[in-house]
Amino acid sequence: MNKDRRAFLRNTSLATGLLLLQQPFRSLAATTGNATYLPGNNRALQIWHTNDMHGQVPRLRPSGDQGILLDAGDFLHGTANGNVHRETIDAMNRAGYHAATIGNRELAGGQAALAALIPHMQFALVNCNYQFTDKTLARQVLPYKIVYAGSLKVGITGVGPALPADSGVTFLPPVQAANDMAVRLKEEHGCHIVVCLSHLGFQQPEGVADNRDVAAGSTHIDWVVGGHQQKIIRTTMVLHNANQHEVYLSQSGANGSMIGSMKMLFDETRRRSGIEPGCIMA
Repeated sequence: MNKDRRAFLRNTSLATGLLLLQQPFRSLAATTGNATYLPGNNRALQIWHTNDMHGQVPRLRPSGDQGILLDAGDFLHGTANGNVHRETIDAMNRAGYHAATIGNRELAGGQAALAALIPHMQFALVNCNYQFTDKTLARQVLPYKIVYAGSLKVGITGVGPALPADSGVTFLPPVQAANDMAVRLKEEHGCHIVVCLSHLGFQQPEGVADNRDVAAGSTHIDWVVGGHQQKIIRTTMVLHNANQHEVYLSQSGANGSMIGSMKMLFDETRRRSGIEPGCIMA
């Protein structure tokens, strides 16, 4: 091989490597299975969240298009037809959602109706306490999603409420299911942070699990994003889990009225060192 040929190959390889480094991390996600890569600051993790949008996706984009965007369920309007649902999903795709959990409204039309919408979604549907008879849902609803923000590895799972018996969906105890998945994400996948999108409601009757139970009963969940009951938690609640470690609980406004915000701060060893909660009114 002559010198010119070697130089061409060397320079081409270098240019290709630089090009890959300069591409948005999101464009590499398809090559790594159930993971998405985003640019990020290794000392701060920005997460934006919504819940109970009921088809009304907020018409604003998080500042600078940075951070992870999540929804805690009931993003669809339960009585709308398929065309209206697709419009909602298109709006969520444009906004850049990375993951959403399944609320009761997503399943109001049955399993097959939700399964037909999945091909239109550019975000992951996550749930770890439902078992589906529909084969498409069983295959395409993920028990968890992993997002890399810089060098921070974020595991995202979700739980939903009990559904009518004729739904055909088997309901597993959500607190146990969420905690089991969080243990897996922390210990097997090495996630630095685990987020649970919990569509159980803020306060339920005795014996019915709610979002606070998910936080208090956990050992490895760091943050619960709540939904289902239309309650705004104006400042992030700091609770204690089963090991008496801090776990956060947030919930934003319903019907697209608000986007919640959480910035988690980390030290040089990637341990949490503080939070900066907030919101944006739509």
